[in-house]
Amino acid sequence: MGMHFGIVAVKSDVAQLLGAFSTAWPTREPKVGADVSGLSELSAWMQANSREVSARDGSLDDAGTQAFGFWQDGDWTLMLDPGYVQASDGDGLATLSLRFGLTLSFVIETAGGCAFFSAYDQGQRTRRVTSIDGKVTREGAALPQEAGLPGSSFYMEEIERLQGAFGITPLEQLSEDKRIRAMAYVDRTDYAALRREREERRAKAAAAAPSAPMARRPWWRIW
Repeated sequence: MGMHFGIVAVKSDVAQLLGAFSTAWPTREPKVGADVSGLSELSAWMQANSREVSARDGSLDDAGTQAFGFWQDGDWTLMLDPGYVQASDGDGLATLSLRFGLTLSFVIETAGGCAFFSAYDQGQRTRRVTSIDGKVTREGAALPQEAGLPGSSFYMEEIERLQGAFGITPLEQLSEDKRIRAMAYVDRTDYAALRREREERRAKAAAAAPSAPMARRPWWRIW
């Protein structure tokens, strides 16, 4: 079975990140929250309070619900994003970095053999490392915390080492009595409107495309 999750890290307290969440992702509306202990309780709470609706079927009247976990880890506040949608959203991460400064994102997707790391500061992405099926690419200047990491690989072990270099506790080392704030948000994205816009763009593109030229009869041929 594959494992996938995203971690977002900012230097703040939990309350500040919770307050900034709706600024970074304004289509997410808070629904319900609870305090839980450790990842096992968090996982059970998430399953009970999440509702998956595909973008193809989603609408304002039939919206999905996503659950997240927030906790303090030294100077950092971490957000666990099981579906890694927010952890992969550059615009939202850039917005957080305007408020909190350095904003980090770690994503693991074992089913596809993928790992991603991004750093944002003052509204700009400053560093990105991606590994897909063992192929590693890097953008931006290397951060001091990357010193000692191998250049040819970047996967779960490297992500944990990188987290440790930033002073972030990897998930597997998190105590089962760790106090975590669980939150569920309703997705208020108007997917029906987005689908209409996409169909309109396709229709306009099709209408603007040049029509195929009509075959011309050669002058020498009798029809």
